Amino acid sequence: MPELGPLRPERVAVYTLTLPGLTVAERIAGALPGSALYVAEKYRTLAPEGAIPFGEPIKELLRRTWALHDGHVFVMAAGIVLRAIAPLILDKRVDPAVLVVDLKGRYFVPLLAGHLGGANPLARHLAEALGGEAVLTTGTDAVGAPAPDLLAKALGARVPDWGPLKEVSALLVDGRPVGFFSDCVDLAPLRRYPMVRLLDRPEPQGVEGMVLFTVRKAFPLPVPALFAHPKALVLGLGCNRGTPLEEIREEVFRFLEEGGFAWESLALLATAELKRDEAGLLAFAEEVGLPLRFHPKEVLNAQPIPNPSEAVFRHTGLWGVAEAAVLAEGARLLVEKAKRGNLTLALGVLPLTLPEEALP
Repeated sequence: MPELGPLRPERVAVYTLTLPGLTVAERIAGALPGSALYVAEKYRTLAPEGAIPFGEPIKELLRRTWALHDGHVFVMAAGIVLRAIAPLILDKRVDPAVLVVDLKGRYFVPLLAGHLGGANPLARHLAEALGGEAVLTTGTDAVGAPAPDLLAKALGARVPDWGPLKEVSALLVDGRPVGFFSDCVDLAPLRRYPMVRLLDRPEPQGVEGMVLFTVRKAFPLPVPALFAHPKALVLGLGCNRGTPLEEIREEVFRFLEEGGFAWESLALLATAELKRDEAGLLAFAEEVGLPLRFHPKEVLNAQPIPNPSEAVFRHTGLWGVAEAAVLAEGARLLVEKAKRGNLTLALGVLPLTLPEEALP
């Protein structure tokens, strides 16, 4: 059965207004364990145990339930649904998934948040479960092209500006050449799409638009370009005992800024086990909301670092901390160690792959 995508079944609501719709809605709710089933009050006695009866117009009901659920499935006419949800729609980045289903349970049609909200995979999941057909109207799905927003979501990438998405997606739907570049993700699976050009450099060579999955900050390009920053960077840190939080914060941000790296791509911090009680490092990790990994001496000393230090070894028994911690995470070293005040910093990138379920 197709994956449900980003939605959890218990975060989905199912609505019905009619008796024929009740039968279909029950089956849908059964395919989504833990989902909420809203049934018109007059069918209360016919509804299954746990169903939630409502007496107000669907438009009024949605004012109460819209924010309670990540997905809304309506077994009713699309016109009713469109009029009810119109005042509630905000932005594709935050809107919940909305799906309409006919009264015989044959067609499952996403109306809102097909990609980022997960309405498309929800439609596929329910169509498979009930023996119906998912009717996907998003352009990239209709023509079998990769969807940049869906790829970004699947990678957990931060997109600083969604503005270019419309133009880039239109080019893909029209079959025009769009360049894909990445310095952290294996894009080889995209070779099967005729409109995709895989680029070795972040330059628009023979393409009309670009999609860049990169750990670098966005920069101007002469074609529509969507930048997405996957969490792929590993920051290795060593520091003198008692280095304050303020210095760590200042030096780390300056280090990334000067290197042109996107803060959004930072995935984790790594250091030596002997720093487990370093208050400044612990406070910094908590402040930025990133995991801080501690590696034992034998693991760090086993890493083939480019800049071992005899002075550090005499003091700590370690040939190095920052570079070794990066390599210990399985990352490729991007920036060799740099001394910054009381800190030593190094940066690496983790190898990422495109999730197959994100590809049409």
